[in-house]
Amino acid sequence: MKKNKLCQKLAIAFCGVALTTVGAAVIVSDTVHTINATPNHKGFNNWIQYGTLKYALKGPSGRVYPAGTKVARYMGNLTKPSKLSYPALPFALSLSITSSPIGITQFGGGDIAEAYVNLEDWQEIDDPDVDSFGTDIVESSFDMTDLASRDFHPVDSNNPDVPAAKYDALEHAYGEYLNNIDFSHRSKADKTWEESMNKRYSAAKAMGVPQSTVDALTKEINDAVANHKKTGHFVSGNSDSGSNTTTNSAKPKAKSRKVKLRKASYQYTHKGKRVSKKKLKKGTIVKINGKAYRIKGKKYYRIAKYRYIRAVNVVKK
Repeated sequence: MKKNKLCQKLAIAFCGVALTTVGAAVIVSDTVHTINATPNHKGFNNWIQYGTLKYALKGPSGRVYPAGTKVARYMGNLTKPSKLSYPALPFALSLSITSSPIGITQFGGGDIAEAYVNLEDWQEIDDPDVDSFGTDIVESSFDMTDLASRDFHPVDSNNPDVPAAKYDALEHAYGEYLNNIDFSHRSKADKTWEESMNKRYSAAKAMGVPQSTVDALTKEINDAVANHKKTGHFVSGNSDSGSNTTTNSAKPKAKSRKVKLRKASYQYTHKGKRVSKKKLKKGTIVKINGKAYRIKGKKYYRIAKYRYIRAVNVVKK
């Protein structure tokens, strides 16, 4: 494994944007993202699986990656993975890992479906040095368009193709769902649906899921959110919410109000991601919708569509 070369090239492409150690895929520009995987926290071992393309694939940039092109994927695990095949876990055309005091972060891109790959055995590697720039695992592409995509298809149409669903609309629908959760008025039916939906939401973003499945789930979530706005519940026919509200009564809306910032505050998305480095100044008067939201265990107020501020930064009455 080479050190620093790929990491440095990708860092230049990222224009200095910092990477995180959180598990979800993090968009760091319009074209490049960190690998969608769980970081390897201390105590885990680093497992790499290499592979080669079975046949030539064409990326969204128009670039062709010939049969035999090297790819790799990462898993942080205490013991060696028990099998070679993990269909939902993509390979990457380019992959590096970096170390921090809390674990390992992957970055790179070019998600390749397992069905396109000749699988090799898993092998263990050491943690990169914390003070190093990281360790390069594979570097089969530096094309920013391809690194941000999973939309790769066989050059020869006679070879099996793997669907590459687009799920921007699903992400938007899920964001609307998060904005409408009201934990104090959820019924048993709501909870059951939410548990099922969240599992299917995660599964819908795996490799090889057809667009029809993604679209069907998107519609289901949008319909549930629309129902929630009318009745206060995601699922119709609720009578077991555990509160004094009834199924046919609309959920009372929180009253919007103006508040003053007691300290400078960043703005965040519905996922808790900072929007920009620019802060709202201390003493600024902002209008909130009056409803508190829990995002990753922290309390936020919504100040605009898809924009939130930390509640801790607001002057208390």
